[in-house]
Formats: sequence, C-alpha cells, structure tokens
Amino acid sequence: MDRREFIGYGSAAALTAAFIKGQADQEAEAQTASHFELHMEEIYEELIDGEVVFALAFRDPVTRALRPPLKMRQATTVTMKLVNKTRRPRRFAITGWLDSKFPVIPAGQSATITFTAPPAGTYIYHEVSEGAAGRVLGLHGVITTWHPNNRTAAGTVTPYNANALTPEVAALFDAFGEHYDFPGNKWDPSRDIIWLMSQIDPLINQAAERNVAIDLSLPVYRFRPRYFTLNGLSGYDAAHDEYTVPKGYVGEPMLIRTANAGLATHAPHVHGNHVLRLSECNASGKLKVCDNVHELDTWCLHPLERIDIILPFKKPDEIPHEVWPPVQEKFPLLYPMHCHCEMSQTAGGGNYPQGLVTHWDLLGTQRVVA
Repeated sequence: MDRREFIGYGSAAALTAAFIKGQADQEAEAQTASHFELHMEEIYEELIDGEVVFALAFRDPVTRALRPPLKMRQATTVTMKLVNKTRRPRRFAITGWLDSKFPVIPAGQSATITFTAPPAGTYIYHEVSEGAAGRVLGLHGVITTWHPNNRTAAGTVTPYNANALTPEVAALFDAFGEHYDFPGNKWDPSRDIIWLMSQIDPLINQAAERNVAIDLSLPVYRFRPRYFTLNGLSGYDAAHDEYTVPKGYVGEPMLIRTANAGLATHAPHVHGNHVLRLSECNASGKLKVCDNVHELDTWCLHPLERIDIILPFKKPDEIPHEVWPPVQEKFPLLYPMHCHCEMSQTAGGGNYPQGLVTHWDLLGTQRVVA
C-alpha cells in the first residue's frame, strides 16, 4: 500500500475543486507553458453510487489535480517530466502519434521527454504499455493546442490556425454576432471547455489491483463497463460540476472539446440547441477542420476520437418567438446532455440517470454588464 494513495472524496465537491484548480492554473500559464510534470499513480476512487475502485491516474504534482488538461502553443518545443509511481512499466502516448514514440518508464523511475506541440486542436494523452488497459484504468487526459495566427480573413478569432481553417468554419465564426440566427457576440476564447468521456469495468480494476498483466484481447478481460464518466464524474456529480456544465446567455457561443478515452462508443445528444461540428479526428488520423458545417442533434465518438463542437447558446427552437423571453419558466433554463447509447446512462448496472449525463444552463437573454 505504500505506493498507492487512497482518494476518499466523500462527495464530488473535493474532486471538482481539484479539477477546477488544475484547469485554472493551466489556463493562467497557457500563453507560455512549455514545461509540464505528470506523475502516474495508483489510487482509489469513489464512484457515483459509493463503490470504491482501484484506479490509475496522471496527477499534477503542484495542483494535485487528477488527469489535468494541458494547454500548449502549436509548434512549441514541450518538455515533460514523467514520474512512474505505479508497480508496472508505463509508456506515455498522444493520439495521432506512434505508441512507440516515447520510452517505457520502469516502475518507480522517471523520464523527461520532449516533443513539438501538434497543430491547434484537441488531443488525448494516455498510457499504452499494455495496449488500452492503462487508459481504461484512468491514465488519460486532454491536451489542447492553440496558435496566435488564429483569425479569419475578416479578423475573427477562432480555435484553429488560420492556415488550417476551412472557408465554412471561418464563415461560421464570422457569423456569430452578425447573423440573425446567431445574435449576440463573437466567440470568446475563454468560452472553451472539455467533455472527456470514459468507462469503468470494476473487474479489470480488481485485476490491476493484484498487479497482474492485463491483456484486454483475452476473454477473461472482456470489457463490460458498469460506470460511465464525464470529466471523471457521473450523473448528479457531473450535472453540478462548474467545469463540466456549460453556462451562458443568449449570444455567447461555447466551444466544447468532446473526446473519448474509453473503449465504448458514445453518442452525445444535447437538448435545447443543436450543435455545430468544427473539427474531428479519429484514433490514428490527423486533425481535420470540417468543410461541411451543419447542425447536429447527436454525434458519434468512437474510442480515442475527438470532435470539437460549438454550442451556439441561441433561443431554443421549441420556444415560440411570441412567448420569448419565457414568463412562466424562469431563467436559468436547464437542458440535458446525455449519451444515446442508453446503457451509459446507468451506474453499477442499473442506477439511472447516474451515468454519462450532465446539462447546460441558459442564464438569460443577455448578460448585464455593470
């Protein structure tokens, strides 16, 4: 037990606070961040129904945040110290690059790696020494990259390098605040959040606790997820997490970086507004900024896939113009986000709706500036 740390959250509040603090610290350093340190640790995590499972996690040693999001500038040379505090060898990886790019780190040792930050977009960092086992056990997180040359020809800020922008995505960002369908404001880069999805099969976690080799291709390790998480949270906890729940007023579009670190396919579905797909990337392909931007009711996320979307924060279509703003239904208006792969809505094999579900909050018709 001396190599492991027990994480007894008791409630989601402690986890939320740690996650938000890590995000805030990363954001504060985002303009210059090129040095990172991550520790790979053995922990115990309390799930939404009170079940406690053995797990693995990357940890920021300064903020103590688990699976912290990392933000870096495109083409910057990044230096990262990796400390392996687990009992097995580990290998760090980033989606889109060969699993063998970085060295295997023996148990109890550390290594420093360098790499060039990839093109502006969304990526998953994870662990690959035993295939997908490490990331399914919790060794995963999200990298976001940006580039200072990120404006359209009209001068509108976007999430992507101008050289990679398609005319369609550029036109969408130019339309915010100018088009009758998108009244309000341009996209603000601070309105940028992550939805990282994963799943937990307690039997695999129990095997890892015994420190045995895990080969997920063997029948004995057949993956049967019983818990489904969003940013490490489920159900009620995810729906009340300040980092996970998008909030804003009409005319305040938000970028949501959706990513799947698990083995099950998800189909996120947002009520109240349709979303617009900006970019996509599968497990091995290069990031593609979309050249056909259209509204989505539901989108598919395969394992290790990332899709960036915009939630426009417009008047919900089901509310007639004649009764807008609503009088009987008071702001904020809360709309759910859930996965249409329905087994993911449960926890422990039946507790509904304690799986991959949250909501977004429409706070009002316009923000009042003091």
